[in-house]
Amino acid sequence: MVTISLAGTGCDSAIDRAVPGPQTVTSTSPELVKEATEFGGWVLPDNAKILLVRKEIVRDRKYLMAVEMSPIDLAWMLERSGFRADFRKRYPPIADVTIAGPDLTTSPNVQSAQDVFQSPTGVGMFRNVLVDERDTDTRIVHIAFRGV
Repeated sequence: MVTISLAGTGCDSAIDRAVPGPQTVTSTSPELVKEATEFGGWVLPDNAKILLVRKEIVRDRKYLMAVEMSPIDLAWMLERSGFRADFRKRYPPIADVTIAGPDLTTSPNVQSAQDVFQSPTGVGMFRNVLVDERDTDTRIVHIAFRGV
């Protein structure tokens, strides 16, 4: 830990400059998937293919997930998760951050939506969902849970 004293500057307190960096865990482990979905009040379909999950802690926790599924599973997931925000077409989609899956600039259609959610434990968060409609049968869904 580094402590800097501001003696002689009219300030009689010390400033702690030892700020820890972000803690990041990236995996497809069932434990991390469960942690993320419980945090975000989210339900994944049994047929979903987990591409990657990332947990980041800076000040608050943030979870990012990339999941591949069918259009029917997508509708089921959104309904079961209580996500009712309206989706809007994203163009260009290059500004969005994804952690796995194909490059969004190669997608024929990208849509996104956001809601505000309060977990049963009282944690308020934004839930962002970005849907890459890759083809008629495949959706790559990018989900983010960010504390507010």
